[in-house]
Amino acid sequence: MPRDWQSLVQSDSFSNVMRLVHLAMRMDQVDEERVKGNLLQSRRRAYEDELTCQSRRCGCPGRSGNLGNGDILSGLNAESEADAASIVNTYNYDLAVQIMQIRQDAPTANRHVYAHRLQEWHGKRAEWKNPQITEHTESTARAKAQQDFYTHNGSIGMAELEPKTAVCPVCQGWIARGEVPIQVAMNHPPPYHPNCPHYWRTKPLDRSQQAGDCDLLWMGE
Repeated sequence: MPRDWQSLVQSDSFSNVMRLVHLAMRMDQVDEERVKGNLLQSRRRAYEDELTCQSRRCGCPGRSGNLGNGDILSGLNAESEADAASIVNTYNYDLAVQIMQIRQDAPTANRHVYAHRLQEWHGKRAEWKNPQITEHTESTARAKAQQDFYTHNGSIGMAELEPKTAVCPVCQGWIARGEVPIQVAMNHPPPYHPNCPHYWRTKPLDRSQQAGDCDLLWMGE
């Protein structure tokens, strides 16, 4: 559920100066569109790269992922749109909470004090938040690409979850199972929790042994 930063900013906890500071630094619709565009670009690049990787694992290094316009791209766009809205909403809420913290720490703070402290906060937040967003974006796109690749090309082979260390019981369970059929792996795609670093390392059927098989692979067209 989205956090209601609007009600927080309009509450009695905020002075007029605090509201002006939030207005100056909050993300708006233009920012949301920019974030969506960046996310979609990253998702498409990761999706196509994963198709290329899976083709190589099938013994067909000459094929490259090439996602055309269609339902899959529309789906990636919808995911990026939803994520962008969430990213902007979370940022604006976190910004409001940080402004309240500054007031608590420095009750006489003026706009310049708020601006200076918020710029420092923004930089530190970006150091951990941006990699988190990148990992989620690429992980979900690669998992989707694997699912689509083996749905269209057949799922003969095995897969195992990597890396081999985990703190989440779900991830630990998959690691303990070792190799599982690709179809089982594709039915349970990561990420399994926030900041989940795991992915399926596939070991599919070698297609290079049969003439023409590589040329017939679905690669996103």
